[in-house]
Amino acid sequence: MTEIHISTPNKGLTLGIRAPMIDTEDIDGDKINLSELLKKHNGVLLDLFRGSW
Repeated sequence: MTEIHISTPNKGLTLGIRAPMIDTEDIDGDKINLSELLKKHNGVLLDLFRGSW
């Protein structure tokens, strides 16, 4: 049986806060540096989710 995870209030980033400058990988394994993206583009959209797989 799959365990259900319920989000806990007051955890994570607050609405309107600046995102931390991160180094990570995308879903294809390509490196992503938020600072470098912001140099090339006027803004970025971060879609963060917590998977339970």
